[in-house]
Amino acid sequence: MTAILPPGFEDLLPFIDWARPTELERNSRRWSASLEESQAFYDTMLGRGPDALEYLGQFALADIAGADRTLLDMCLALAECSATIEMYGEPRPKYVFPIARFVPTHDAWALAGTGARA
Repeated sequence: MTAILPPGFEDLLPFIDWARPTELERNSRRWSASLEESQAFYDTMLGRGPDALEYLGQFALADIAGADRTLLDMCLALAECSATIEMYGEPRPKYVFPIARFVPTHDAWALAGTGARA
């Protein structure tokens, strides 16, 4: 059986749904989460983020794949989720563009979500 997360990060499995491969998908997840879900993910990842980044730091970005990529996507989701917790205080802020209108151009690149460069 293939591991979903690298060894030592099994405690993050309840938040696996936050691991999305593109910025648009991560932001969509942030907008669809309740404030309570966002806060739980934020608190957990804020505590585990340093360990995750230290672990991922041993790899070249282009070489991160599989369970390691899932962990990276969770770290990237923390960056998206932090706006909800630290700035807006709500998952769907009233004074910003709806996430469906925000389409990062780099998400359309052939290598988007792979960590590789063209």
